[in-house]
Amino acid sequence: MRSNSEPGPFLRPVRVTITVPYNAYQALVERSNVQGRSLSNLAAYLLESALQGGHPSEHNQGRMESADGFRRRA
Repeated sequence: MRSNSEPGPFLRPVRVTITVPYNAYQALVERSNVQGRSLSNLAAYLLESALQGGHPSEHNQGRMESADGFRRRA
């Protein structure tokens, strides 16, 4: 039997629970309503597209961000 982490022709989606700021949640809900898609589908799409579309220089910036993913104020 193959685990979810091993490569194969069909990998099952994995459920993840995250906590987001309320304003981000509201923006996601509004955008999902406008686009006529579920909140989880939109969140998965945005996460996947951000991971695929990132530039190598953006990975260095990630080290300067705080643990919750937001930039620290100067």
